[in-house]
Amino acid sequence: MIAFPLILVFGCLFLVSNEMGIVRWYQLHKKRNQTQAEIDHLIKKETELSSELDRLINDREYIKKIAQEKFHMVKPGEKIFRVIDRSKIK
Repeated sequence: MIAFPLILVFGCLFLVSNEMGIVRWYQLHKKRNQTQAEIDHLIKKETELSSELDRLINDREYIKKIAQEKFHMVKPGEKIFRVIDRSKIK
């Protein structure tokens, strides 16, 4: 009569605490999902960078736009006007 509850308790302890128990399985499953999410993010980033590289190699108008916006380059004869927001100056 006492044997069944003891077997049940020890069986549960074995399932939870051994090297491949439920707790370890849950940890590995969670880590796998995190790693897969990171892989998905990196694949998306790689696609975006590949697209950006393609545009930088093949699209002259895009290169001009980047040069003007990021590096403040101008064509000969062009002038740059800066608008100063006086509310931010104190």
